[in-house]
Amino acid sequence: MKLTDTAQLADLHARIDAACQRLEINGAQGLPDPAEWAILPRHDDDRALFEELCFHMFAAGFSRDVVRQKWPATRSAFADFDIAELAAWDGARLTPLLTDRALIRNRRKIESVVHNAGVVQALAAEHGSFKAWLGSYPAGQLHLLHKEIARRFASVGPSAGEWFLLTAGFAYYFRTDHAQRLLQRLGLLPARVRPEDFNAVMEAVHQAGGASRWAVSAQMFRFASGFHLREGICQESPRCPKCPLWDYCDHFNQAPAAD
Repeated sequence: MKLTDTAQLADLHARIDAACQRLEINGAQGLPDPAEWAILPRHDDDRALFEELCFHMFAAGFSRDVVRQKWPATRSAFADFDIAELAAWDGARLTPLLTDRALIRNRRKIESVVHNAGVVQALAAEHGSFKAWLGSYPAGQLHLLHKEIARRFASVGPSAGEWFLLTAGFAYYFRTDHAQRLLQRLGLLPARVRPEDFNAVMEAVHQAGGASRWAVSAQMFRFASGFHLREGICQESPRCPKCPLWDYCDHFNQAPAAD
């Protein structure tokens, strides 16, 4: 299979999508749309983007539902995430928050809100706004933005940064070992994969088939992992005879045996 063959790429995703629908467990919920994981419905300004970033920072390693329940109190405690105000806070302003049972009482994350407000303020001073800095990375380089977010912002690891980009509406691909393994078996990725390689393949599939970027990411993950399916097809031990992609596959390049 070649990355330049748009007809094959469109057919590839159509087969994966059909297989996921056929194998879906009755009543099971698929992967949620990223918008369902956001704390805000819109991200029109720096304050909203900063709040979304902080939400995913707090949610990392915790129950997302618990963090969501505590979020009205969290928003109030942190001055509605007013960036200029938070950037000026000192340690004395944070001390009462560390014992407030209405909040997630994690010292490192609480202190990181203030630190990160300063980071956003500095980026806005240099680029005009935090939103402008985020938007300065084109779709094909969002893996670099993801890396920069993790480097610049305290307590924002790869998972939190990834969910921030997804929920804030950026064309970021949900990268998993499962999807990467599938694409390697199809000959679309090399053995040693760079983030830009993965993004390029996913973008090509998105452009060829017209499915949303999230749908492309989610269905490849489900197909390869078996998430909420009766069985996974392209798991670590693949079920090649049942795979609808066998004729595209470098891993199994002969017709499957009949069931």
